[in-house]
Amino acid sequence: MSNAKQEKSETGLTELMRDVDSYIAELSQENHNNYNTPTRAFSLQQPPRGGPSYMTNRSHTIHRTHHVEHSYQPPGTQSASATPVKPYGHYNHSDYVNTYLTKNLQENDPLSRSSSSSVSSQVTSSADTQLDLSRHASIFTTCMPSHYSFLSILSHSFLRRIKALDNVRELFCGNEYPESFTGQEAVKMLMDLLEGIPETYCTLIANKLMKAGLFEPIHYSQKSIIQGTLFNSPDEYYTLKDEMTEDELPTGILTSLLPCYSPTCVPGQGGCYVPICPNKLDMFISEFHITDELQTTMNRTYSNLQLNDNNNNNNNTQSNSQLAWAQQAPKGLLANLSKREIARQEAINEMIYSEQVYKNDLETLIQVIVKPLKSRSNIISSVKKREEFVKEVFGNCRELFEVSASLSNDLVGLQSQNKFVPMIGDTLIQHVAYFEDHFSQYCPRVSLAEYLVKAEEKNNPDFERFLVQVEKSKQMRRLPFRHFLLNPVTRMQRYPLLLTAILKKTDKDHPDFAYLTKCLEMTKKVASQSDRLSEVFKKRVQILEINDQIKFKHGESYNLQLTDPHRKLYYQGSIKRRSIGIEVTEKSDIHIFIFDHLILMTKLRKTTHTDGKTALTYRVWRKPIPLYMLHVVTNDVITHNPSRTLLSNTTTSYLHGASNSFPFGLVPLTLHHLGRKGGIYLFSCLPEERQKWVTAIEEATASMKKRLGEDVFDVITLDDTSFRTVATASGGTGKQGKVNCTAPFYAINNEPKIAVGTDTGVYFKNLGQIGAQKVLSCENVTQLAVLEKYHILLVLADKTFKAYPLNLLGMPCKNGKGPDRLGQEIGQHIQFFQVGVCNNRDIVLFKKKKNTMSIFTCLEPLYDLGDAKNQKYITQKTGFLLSSRSSHSWFKKYKEFYVGAEASHVHFLKSKMLIVCERGFEIIDPENLSVGGRDIPDKGDPQFNFIQRQADSIKPLAMYRVHDKFLLCYNKFSFFVNNRNGSLVQRGPQKLPLLCEWEGNPENIVFQYPYIIAFDPYFIEVHHVDTGDLVQIIPGDQVRLTHFSSENDKTVIQGCMTHSQRPEIQSIFYLKLNEQRNTSVRKFI
Repeated sequence: MSNAKQEKSETGLTELMRDVDSYIAELSQENHNNYNTPTRAFSLQQPPRGGPSYMTNRSHTIHRTHHVEHSYQPPGTQSASATPVKPYGHYNHSDYVNTYLTKNLQENDPLSRSSSSSVSSQVTSSADTQLDLSRHASIFTTCMPSHYSFLSILSHSFLRRIKALDNVRELFCGNEYPESFTGQEAVKMLMDLLEGIPETYCTLIANKLMKAGLFEPIHYSQKSIIQGTLFNSPDEYYTLKDEMTEDELPTGILTSLLPCYSPTCVPGQGGCYVPICPNKLDMFISEFHITDELQTTMNRTYSNLQLNDNNNNNNNTQSNSQLAWAQQAPKGLLANLSKREIARQEAINEMIYSEQVYKNDLETLIQVIVKPLKSRSNIISSVKKREEFVKEVFGNCRELFEVSASLSNDLVGLQSQNKFVPMIGDTLIQHVAYFEDHFSQYCPRVSLAEYLVKAEEKNNPDFERFLVQVEKSKQMRRLPFRHFLLNPVTRMQRYPLLLTAILKKTDKDHPDFAYLTKCLEMTKKVASQSDRLSEVFKKRVQILEINDQIKFKHGESYNLQLTDPHRKLYYQGSIKRRSIGIEVTEKSDIHIFIFDHLILMTKLRKTTHTDGKTALTYRVWRKPIPLYMLHVVTNDVITHNPSRTLLSNTTTSYLHGASNSFPFGLVPLTLHHLGRKGGIYLFSCLPEERQKWVTAIEEATASMKKRLGEDVFDVITLDDTSFRTVATASGGTGKQGKVNCTAPFYAINNEPKIAVGTDTGVYFKNLGQIGAQKVLSCENVTQLAVLEKYHILLVLADKTFKAYPLNLLGMPCKNGKGPDRLGQEIGQHIQFFQVGVCNNRDIVLFKKKKNTMSIFTCLEPLYDLGDAKNQKYITQKTGFLLSSRSSHSWFKKYKEFYVGAEASHVHFLKSKMLIVCERGFEIIDPENLSVGGRDIPDKGDPQFNFIQRQADSIKPLAMYRVHDKFLLCYNKFSFFVNNRNGSLVQRGPQKLPLLCEWEGNPENIVFQYPYIIAFDPYFIEVHHVDTGDLVQIIPGDQVRLTHFSSENDKTVIQGCMTHSQRPEIQSIFYLKLNEQRNTSVRKFI
């Protein structure tokens, strides 16, 4: 040790020992024999049984070791054989200071005492190991202050024992309070540490440690909380404070554990002239703040030197004389009552008294905390936030107070009339009937209230200072705010215990027994209901805490909507990643949360703060996946596309790694985030883990669908067996090719059918029957249309446009000639065609491309080929090309015009045509072609600059008239323009003019009021046309639109996708609008 440090310590000790020098000088002149003096521990314990006991002398001044043999004798009798102790005067002040410094510098840190060297003449006392002096013939009497007189050292050893105890036994509260123990265990540990100190005094020392903040009662120990006292009982539970560090341990000196510095002062003889002599009973009592009744107990103990463990427990239980019914009742009444009835009255008295304390605590909560929070603006400044905070945290505490006040008044009235309470159940049952509504509303929300308080403390220093101030007030009895907040919860859990205690002392034939039994059932029911409801709020708090722990990458932010009160977490856990290139498991795991509206993928980070506490942080790894945009794949089939990686279930996809390539029995799990903002995320896990993930996702998805109600569109299957994309294994037959288009119609017998165009020809499918009939053999059929009024089938195959008599297809042909000879060629090099009605004319329009222009020809059908009188126009043609005149024999030309851009689609209005082209949309009046077209949107209008800025990446897809506006649909978004002047329709202040932005990359967009439907290759998304809200997602693989028609308020939407279970089969479906559901409430969140 450095000289400076030693000098500093000597200076402090000089002041500390200002009274010692005079006594040392006085004692050095004394030559009488100083017989060994019994220690304080001996003076306070009962006489030893079966032989003498030995104790260690504790001295405040001398650090010397003496070999002394002695036996304890009661005060007033000295042993003749006692060996005298060397006089104190043989040591001077310098010896004392040097010895004190050396010893205490070695033992300053209790953790290092065992490893530090000690002088051979000194005996070091350990925090966890005490010398059993009774086992040694030669006794070491150490005249030094006990280490445990220092509150920090005693606290440290106590903590170590508690933590060791927690590893060898379990308590009912061990899950909620991991480091918990009983009052009996706490006293027993102190008795082991302070060898020789009686149990009564160890109870007082334990109370000192609790009041110093080392531990606290759990919320089930209402007696300890109400009275602020530790009870030496196996039924009262306590728990350590959270993560207390060495610097936070309570400090101080328990002078009562030290002998008086006067060498002639002997413990057990009433003390000496020293004002603060610890051998004086009143000084011992004053240090531990002992109550009146315990003081009486101590006086009795001190005078008789007898302790009875059973009486000790009873005295501890009655820490306040007002709680003991027997002390209040007249002696004549007690003499006439049996012990069982006295015990019953004691149980009733505890019910009455504890109800008073509970009522007063509720009143304290309202007056000291709630009212100032509501009235003072310097705590929570915002009036709205203040009101919401008080409502969420304190709920209906005022109603609880009114219920408790009414019950307490009636109970006190019963007892005030006569100290003897013959019946209490009839009064209780009148009030218990009101418990359910009030307690069921408050108790479950306590976990949320605690979270809100902690959050406000963290973010609002004014609120934190307010709580610190009120906790110091006398009204709060120095109890933490949390005690008052949780008081109704613990009270509700205590009612069954109090009632059970009364019932045990009540005979079954007693008129009170039935009332009490019913009250017990009712309170248990309310407590059980509150516990069940509390689980909902605990889960909500868990989500809120997760929300607080989530961090985003720099520059990223997502509205996760985790603060929604209805949010639900289905599953969370870590899962191993896999690379896309080769099936290897990467080291870093991904922690995934499955909520009821999205899946969140994060990386878990643990951060240790300077105070030693560990904080969890979830850093978002990839964009959250909305459940409606999620597709789960449990096999390992991946399509690798250079431009875009997509999932596929087809057998033609590249199978990248088999299941046996996964090490340690792992299986694949792939999450596909649909849409242009998504991606594919590959994971691997054990089979049972994958089942948990899949089950959780299915449950979350089912919950979302239930919450949203019925789907807007039902997907109705038309055929899922007939059309294969590959040939069968036997002989390579049965390949129908890719389905490209469909056309519904009715046959001659009014039977519903669909025409299906594939890569290999045209098929007719009877709805409701299995199989399909091939009626035309032609390659690359891209478009089909049926003119039912004229019984004509229009087919575009390999850019050749032909018309066929509908009724003759699929029927045996005369002379063995195929049905394709019945067709009439309309044109070649045709890009697309469209049928519709314009100016009350049935129009067949087709487009050819010439340089950069689109040339349109409009035809009108002339004959109904289903009419027998028109059969003469159906002739089997030769293989030669028809003349220009004869090729239109079933049609006549109506109009011909061109557009100076590449066109992709045409919509028919009542008297005009809407041309969709690469530069935008153009409206053509076929009856007035000289006027020219009208471009929408107007390129010169600055309102549409957002289109011009991304003209290279956007593509017009469709245009529909909705009320008095036009809906313009591009491949990225859609918006409205006015019908009259083509101006942009604004959607409101501070809102983008866009109706919606597509989740995917749609290739086709159709409209059926009030919904707009976009077809992406991997899903169909449905938006409400008035609000733009996404209302439905229909996932699939290789999804495509095959038919759309809307005439006379009848809309038909048909499509095709890969079969969900058999990837070689294509499923043809149509979308049926569910008109029974409410169209205004469904919205994904």
